[in-house]
Amino acid sequence: MAAVPGISKGGSVAEELAFARKASGLVRGLSMWDAFGVGFMNQGLTPSIWVMTSLGVGVYLGGNLIWATIISMILAGIGFPLVWGVLGGSMPRSGGEYIYNSRIIHPIVGIGESFGNAFVWIMWIYVLAPWTADPGMTMMAQFMGWQGLADFATNLWGMFAIATVANIMAFLFVVFGIKWFARIQKIVMLLGIGGCAVLLAAICFYNKADFVAGWNSIAQQYGSVDYAGFLKAANAEAGGAIPNTWNWFDTFGVMVAGSWLFAYSYCITFIAGEVKRPDKTIILSNLFAIIVPGVFMLWAAIGLYHMVAFNFFSATQFVDNAGSDLGGAYTVPWSTSFIGLLAMVNQNKILLFIAVMSFLAFNIWWIALSYLAFPRILFAWGMDRMGPKWFTDINPRFASPVKNHVLCFVLGQIMIAVYIFWQNEAMQGLAVTALEIFSVFGVTAIAALLFPYVKRSKGIWDASPYKTWKLLGIPVVTIGAIVDLIYLGILAYFFFFLPDPDKRLEGFTASTAILIAVLWIAGILWYFFWKQRSKRVGVDVSMTYGELPPE
Repeated sequence: MAAVPGISKGGSVAEELAFARKASGLVRGLSMWDAFGVGFMNQGLTPSIWVMTSLGVGVYLGGNLIWATIISMILAGIGFPLVWGVLGGSMPRSGGEYIYNSRIIHPIVGIGESFGNAFVWIMWIYVLAPWTADPGMTMMAQFMGWQGLADFATNLWGMFAIATVANIMAFLFVVFGIKWFARIQKIVMLLGIGGCAVLLAAICFYNKADFVAGWNSIAQQYGSVDYAGFLKAANAEAGGAIPNTWNWFDTFGVMVAGSWLFAYSYCITFIAGEVKRPDKTIILSNLFAIIVPGVFMLWAAIGLYHMVAFNFFSATQFVDNAGSDLGGAYTVPWSTSFIGLLAMVNQNKILLFIAVMSFLAFNIWWIALSYLAFPRILFAWGMDRMGPKWFTDINPRFASPVKNHVLCFVLGQIMIAVYIFWQNEAMQGLAVTALEIFSVFGVTAIAALLFPYVKRSKGIWDASPYKTWKLLGIPVVTIGAIVDLIYLGILAYFFFFLPDPDKRLEGFTASTAILIAVLWIAGILWYFFWKQRSKRVGVDVSMTYGELPPE
């Protein structure tokens, strides 16, 4: 085995006695392109543009998409590649931020934070799998005129069936190993990017006059409210809050929803033990996975503002986010999402089919990436004896933690049923974002800030390929962490100060804070349970946390 940071060639007493396995069983078979694909696909692109426009502008009505995108690209583009790239390249093991936080800060923090993130990946399954039905299949049915599919996708049992199919597909994409996964990812990524490019190019063909004429023509066809009437009705429903121009406060607010396009390339670090040349691959793939969706979002913002007046665009996103029909005044059979706005001026079914397929491709792959991350979190715990030994079982044929995949599927499927039939609250998607902002991203940024200075991780830092990366004598990873914390601070502030006339969101943010606290407490209890259990069989797990698990 080659020498790795913090471990001598011959291994150590801690490795031999305390780690659950002498070798991970995972294979370094992913290229730079594959790693970029993992980070980029976890940004979502087409559905994330929808989130930034509908949920972002739909809540912060004076937000400017162009400036929100530029600021996000700068802050996330500096902070995230340096934090996650340096940590991942210094500790190239699969399992994500649990490895970093447990080695730099403390194992209690590592497990407490990681326990919450494991739940996050299950949340992504049960929030996003139903999105395959609505808005995914619902949009398709509305644009194609397939009423039967629309009825099925919005029926609870129909939604459950479609979500289940999406969950099964995602499971099958990943369970057979990383090489199988990488092949399929290339196909899905090209289809998703191509569809989004076609969609945005089409939007750029139309100006404001085209849009007003198209809207009024469609409104007349379906007996709906015309352009002027829609703006008036939406403004009344919003309590007169729709502004005629943008402001900085709302622009920063839009960045919360916009984080779906910029903050999720970190997914690469969950497969850090399976990429070639992790010292270069992880940091560069993180950077490219932020720049590319940022360019697409700028393209979308410029095109949409060229086609739709600012105040009218905000009104449409408010209506789309609220799921409103303006008291029966809006009767067009599709929503006013950014894709729906294109349909107001171009009803070409092939074009709209391609646009929705791009949305579906990214959405399904989001679910697949949960099957990449969750099993490897459990695997990393198992290697440190922070869970049952079967967490570390690797199928020799597929080089994949198949048992962990099956557990992920079962938990995800149960929660899909709970979400659809009992707790169907669309805002849970934003709750997942909050969990990651405060727990995953925030804690890991602090770990990166401390990495060069703490005694606990001195051996790993001394062996890091980034030890000499300094600016004005300050380690670059520390500078990256500071920029990252500024970005996360903006997201945190505007998450808790979401504007809402009926104060509905105040209860939502409070319940999210409670959820974060409960998950941390559960994780800490998990840590003490497994530490004590290991101690009873003669293993002191604290011996492992000064070193990295074996490759």
